[in-house]
Amino acid sequence: MLPHYSLTQPFDPERYLQRWLEVERKAAANGFTWATLYENYEDNQYMSDSLLAVPSSLAREVENASRAVNDIFKKTYEQIRKDRSLIHRLGISVFLWDLLLKEEKTAFSYFCRYDFIASANGLKVIEGNTDTPVGLVESAIAQDILCKEHGHLNPNAGMDAKIRNAWTQIIKDYGISSTDTLYFTSADWHDEDKQTVQYLMNLYPQQAKYVPLEEIIVGTDDVQTPDGKKIDFLYRLYPLEYFLEEKGGTGELIGEQFIVHLMNDKLKVINPPSALLMQSKAILSLIWEKKDEWYTRMERDAIEKYFLPTYDSLGNLTSYVKKPVLGREGGGIQIVSKGAVVDEDVDYYQDQATIYQQYFPMPDQTIDTWDGPYTGKLLIGSHVINGEPSGLFFRVGGPITGNLSMFVAYTTR
Repeated sequence: MLPHYSLTQPFDPERYLQRWLEVERKAAANGFTWATLYENYEDNQYMSDSLLAVPSSLAREVENASRAVNDIFKKTYEQIRKDRSLIHRLGISVFLWDLLLKEEKTAFSYFCRYDFIASANGLKVIEGNTDTPVGLVESAIAQDILCKEHGHLNPNAGMDAKIRNAWTQIIKDYGISSTDTLYFTSADWHDEDKQTVQYLMNLYPQQAKYVPLEEIIVGTDDVQTPDGKKIDFLYRLYPLEYFLEEKGGTGELIGEQFIVHLMNDKLKVINPPSALLMQSKAILSLIWEKKDEWYTRMERDAIEKYFLPTYDSLGNLTSYVKKPVLGREGGGIQIVSKGAVVDEDVDYYQDQATIYQQYFPMPDQTIDTWDGPYTGKLLIGSHVINGEPSGLFFRVGGPITGNLSMFVAYTTR
């Protein structure tokens, strides 16, 4: 596996922080502005300036696994489309069912990230982020800056080109003309989401404009910008199910009207609604249950190799990870090993349906931080853009990978 980071001389906090702040300034100037995250009433380090040396063979295996996993997700989506009754198992609001199963001439998702655990016992995918994946700016911008600081080649150097190719495909699939404007939105207060949207918008080849989510006007006839321009096409870095709870100034649920407009083709969104359908972690239990029914022999081999046994109920598992089906950023997860709780989050998503995934421990990885060497658990995110593996995203944190798990750049050897 990956080598542990080691210091060649005693740790000097002042010297380290001075060097780290210089890297932070360079990253911020290029659009990565959340190298620190304010949470629990204090600044938390999110970007490490360590550089992991990853074996080229591992990087290639993650790339191959990502392609195989994405193909299996695509096949699973096609199977659900054939048997629409299966949607009741996914833990998604019934109000969204017709929208998610609506016939579309698009990919099920154009921007995905699959999260993998790599250890001496193999490589396993633990979930798919198919609706609103982030980590793009880290993988494209901060990764490049850190590789240059360390004097190494950046294995993610092709991400910009992959995203441009995705936009070309989206323009074709959605029928966006050169005179149409694609509006980009996110919660304006959320720095990470807003900068991610700006990064994607900068790579879009036609007319584009940012409009804060808070300023979008949902009327009875259409969706508009604050200055009254009709929105026909919208890239939204905002979970589709969250729209159901959005309220107008007088308390009415304007999110429901937004969903109605999508159903009636008053506007089109990217990622498409099918991306939310495939975001449900219950997809993983469905894949495992149907592996001998839906898939070819090669696909079954890939499922056995890269997927973990996952079920809708606990059954006989004594070591497992319990996950809410629409949880995000580690919220609501419980890890149990041999009957003992290893870690859990009870603050979020406790009202959702859950799945139970066989526990597959993450390997330890040591990185450099403000406070000296830190050893945490390593998770590998793999971006799949327009169906193509497009760059890796490494994080080191606790047994549950949350939003404070640290991003760390990598190179290959």
